[in-house]
Amino acid sequence: MKFKDEWNQLSKSIDEIRSKSAGAEFSDNLLELLVAGEDHRFWLHFGVDPIGLARAFLKTSFCNRREGGSTIAMQLVRTITKRYEISLRRKFKEIYLATRVTLTLERKEILKIYLNIAYFGWNMHGIEQACKVLDLDKSALTNYEAASIVARIKYPEPRFNKNKRLRTIDLRANHIMNRFNQLNSKGNYGTI
Repeated sequence: MKFKDEWNQLSKSIDEIRSKSAGAEFSDNLLELLVAGEDHRFWLHFGVDPIGLARAFLKTSFCNRREGGSTIAMQLVRTITKRYEISLRRKFKEIYLATRVTLTLERKEILKIYLNIAYFGWNMHGIEQACKVLDLDKSALTNYEAASIVARIKYPEPRFNKNKRLRTIDLRANHIMNRFNQLNSKGNYGTI
């Protein structure tokens, strides 16, 4: 499929997601902690973070440690297209589409759309289901609650045998809050 066709299909899917979630309110700290946890240079790039991609390439190639370099826009594209195969072709399409998404949509809207479709764990597809399962109010989350939700993007909560994963989620949530505090203290944070 040509890039233009892929873009048209992605754009249509984004419009459908936007119409389904129109009027949904998010707490600003949830959006800020999403950026801190998943793409701390979100406000500085246009959908692709060359620094993150280079780091991921080097660690994967030379350190024998698989690491992601995807931005939130790239994760959004992957989630909508449901393409997870490991190939350069998919990665190049993802880079192209993420750049188009970032140049087309407002930054805050990218964050909201991603939260509406992200996978947080068993029976938690999207922020609505995640908050329902976790018994949280998404419009009034504490920083720890918001960080804990964002942590589930990297470490989705399983259906069974949760104890070990919940400890990992807690560690990740604390890491996200620390990174958020560092970014704020350095003035390296965008405006939500």
